[in-house]
Amino acid sequence: MKTYLVLGAGPGIGLATAEQFAAHGYRIVLASRSEARLEGAIRSLRESGVDVVFESADASNPVAVQQLIQRHENDLEVLHYNAGVLHYDASGTVLTRPLDAETAASLTHDANVNLVSALAAVQAAKQVLSLRGGGTILLTGGGFGIEPSPDFINISVAKAGLRAAAKALFEPLRAHNIHLATVTVCTFVSPETNKPKEIAEAFWTLHEQTDAKSWEWEKIVT
Repeated sequence: MKTYLVLGAGPGIGLATAEQFAAHGYRIVLASRSEARLEGAIRSLRESGVDVVFESADASNPVAVQQLIQRHENDLEVLHYNAGVLHYDASGTVLTRPLDAETAASLTHDANVNLVSALAAVQAAKQVLSLRGGGTILLTGGGFGIEPSPDFINISVAKAGLRAAAKALFEPLRAHNIHLATVTVCTFVSPETNKPKEIAEAFWTLHEQTDAKSWEWEKIVT
């Protein structure tokens, strides 16, 4: 059984991409801090015949992220790191977070989720997929990594780092038959729109590229 594992499986990009892979016969592992937000989606997937598992995961803990990936080493084919931190008010409006609004603790926590654990996930997935003869590692990038904003400094720096890592590691991982690729999302995404499905299709298109010589390391969605 081929497995797609997504870290950061909340409503929106993570769930839409999981559904995209489920439609192509993948076993699905949804990893997130809370199962409550996913109960309806999990039930729907199971009712449609999908083998889906929920894993509790704290993306601010890189060691726990690596251990999660290792637990699925026997059938992992696709790892998707989708975890990321933005801050919202009670009405769901995105809050700006300039440097003056951050603390050392918040900078560390958010950087772990947005970048450090992503790199730890890539490291663990490389070890697992190399033993299996190859696979795919997908990263959810962001437009702030191309055009940084002082009002979103932490995620701007992290997404720039994630994009740099994707580009830098693309060729070394291709040598192991592992396709590392990122979808750089240059817009805020609401689960109520069609944008998550569009992004999910971009991820599937990257994964579906079978000729290693023609692999792409990035797609940009505006």
